[in-house]
Amino acid sequence: MLPLLTLTADFCGVVMAWVADAMVDPITFHQFIHDGFSVFGFNDFLPPTFKTMVFGLIIGLVACFQGMRTRGGTEGVGRAATNSVVLSSLFVILADVLLVKLIVLFFP
Repeated sequence: MLPLLTLTADFCGVVMAWVADAMVDPITFHQFIHDGFSVFGFNDFLPPTFKTMVFGLIIGLVACFQGMRTRGGTEGVGRAATNSVVLSSLFVILADVLLVKLIVLFFP
């Protein structure tokens, strides 16, 4: 779901950018999209979407692993949730560093 959430956020960002631009200088949505995306290609959207897929995979795997290791009732669930958030955050930061290096290498 994380890649879909990213695409939805990107779409909302584009629409709100058009609204802000149209308030300052009246422009049609078609013209805004045409001018804005004339310099972008498919390779500009692929790496960030791929990163969110990897981040979603990491978060899901860590959460499932921590959930399966839970012991001690409701108190254990609280500890497992906290551990899951902390470990997911660390692994996402590490993955982000590695993915940025790979993206710069393959998408110059």
